[in-house]
Amino acid sequence: MISQLKKMLKSRLRRFILSVMYDEMDHFVVIADQVRAYHASSERERQGHYEETRDPLALRERLIAAGVPVEDARIDIADFEEWRRDFWKLDRFYSGSFAVRIEKCLEHYLAFKWLGISQKDSYVDIAAADSIWAELLGRRGIVAYRLDLSYPPGIKGCDIGADAGDTKLPAGFASAMSLQCAFETFRNDADIRFIHEARRVLNERGRLAILPLYTDEAYFILSSPYVDLSGIQIDQGAIRVWREDSYKEPFSRHYSPEAFARRIYSQVEEMTGKIIRFTNLDELRARYPDQRIYCHFMFYCEK
Repeated sequence: MISQLKKMLKSRLRRFILSVMYDEMDHFVVIADQVRAYHASSERERQGHYEETRDPLALRERLIAAGVPVEDARIDIADFEEWRRDFWKLDRFYSGSFAVRIEKCLEHYLAFKWLGISQKDSYVDIAAADSIWAELLGRRGIVAYRLDLSYPPGIKGCDIGADAGDTKLPAGFASAMSLQCAFETFRNDADIRFIHEARRVLNERGRLAILPLYTDEAYFILSSPYVDLSGIQIDQGAIRVWREDSYKEPFSRHYSPEAFARRIYSQVEEMTGKIIRFTNLDELRARYPDQRIYCHFMFYCEK
């Protein structure tokens, strides 16, 4: 009996080990095929092309032509630096982000300023992951939450575990929401579903900020060739563009102006929406020469 049990366990262990080995082999084959596809790709299928040719002014004109209001604004660099000193814990939190540390702080600064977040608000940081932003606002007497799909379901303290497109929150729960470097990761129809959900969850004085709003010459999904993309769907009408940076991320949506108007701006309905184009990023880059700063556009809505 014991001998038969040992044989059975050995057989099951052998099958398990073989299945793991085959899965790993399949994974390496997929990655190898993707890397070959990357090396065989055209210039317009690579990240570098869009970073080198991006023209915010031309994109602005295309957005307006597509029916999306655009407002130009300058970033007050002195005010931003004072804000960083005030929120020094956030600055320290992003110190490990190295070349994008200032960009991360800038996104929070712009959301804070444009939303006018105050103690009168109930604010939700959407797709917050491990961010301490809501905690820092809470310490200043602001009712602030952070929401992420990775948290346990429901509201626990300031954490809300939920799908951003189906939060289960009561209608009118929040007066302000923002997404910092998160909206582009909403796969399939999650970006559209979120706009619908934001309309429902925001109260009568609700405001929403999405930044950066990744807008480019073409409508594409940015993907690293070094992660398994076999389960990643490309939006209808979009192309795949290969990442050429160090981020092994499978999905980052970049709208063309026309795709944004069709896919997102058309969903705003009873909210009033506009895109803010920040016009003086060159001054920020000169002030922080070792930093990547790329928040050209923000989508801002209010009830």
